[in-house]
Amino acid sequence: MTSKSQPKRTHTARVPKSLQDSALPKYSIAVASDLSGVPQQQLRRLEEGGLLSPLRTSGNTRRYSDDDLTHIEDVADLAEAGVNMEGIRRIFALQEQIAALRAENAALQQQLAEVRSSRRKRSPAQGQANRREFEPDCS
Repeated sequence: MTSKSQPKRTHTARVPKSLQDSALPKYSIAVASDLSGVPQQQLRRLEEGGLLSPLRTSGNTRRYSDDDLTHIEDVADLAEAGVNMEGIRRIFALQEQIAALRAENAALQQQLAEVRSSRRKRSPAQGQANRREFEPDCS
């Protein structure tokens, strides 16, 4: 019986892209607790208080993602600084509002740039006539 030599397997095998997704729930509560340093019971209380929403499997087991772990760290930092649960909720709500406003601002900036670009493409005489329409009468 001849033995064929098999190529040596290395740990540099390609990981499927989905496993690299930071939003992919892949950690049990025990692992999330170990990785975050937050006790399991506190993770349960954070979920009950609406500060954390881990995915649930069909068997109702909590699964935490890397994004969840980052969120847990943010909550723990605020709690350590003396902010209570309601204050943490408000801070996160304000952060969401700020993100939404920044996105809206970026979209408006893009629209403004497009309007300015289209105006520059017009003929100079047409652009001058349009400018006069928008100039306030200061007399």
